[in-house]
Amino acid sequence: MSDYLINGTLGTLSYFVLAALILVLGFVILDLITPGKLHELVFVHHLPNAAAITVAQQVSMGIIVVTAVLTSSDVLWEGLVETAVFGLLGLLIQVVVMVLLEVLIPGRFRDLVEDPTLRSGAVVAAVILVIVGAVNAACLI
Repeated sequence: MSDYLINGTLGTLSYFVLAALILVLGFVILDLITPGKLHELVFVHHLPNAAAITVAQQVSMGIIVVTAVLTSSDVLWEGLVETAVFGLLGLLIQVVVMVLLEVLIPGRFRDLVEDPTLRSGAVVAAVILVIVGAVNAACLI
């Protein structure tokens, strides 16, 4: 086997595992800052606002992680550290944005998550999360 194939496989698997961990951590954090058990709200009760916020947060984090991987060092361990740091920074920014949305949106934004009807506030919040992720990713370039 060539060194390129071995190193490429090791790098791919390493970045994939790191990305998966960051995305799972993002879901866990989102679950902690929203009411109810998020996985049940989305996958058992099929609540559209919970799904919209979850999708937006995961897409946003995916954009950040992909950009972090693409712009990271060619040295595997350095690239993994850079990706982890920028991924965790992205998660922190997402939490701050969610707190700001709770403060700035009239009424209780958190109550939208458990509402069985898709609400415009949840859609707007979802778009804001994706835009924040895209801006965050652009800052890495």
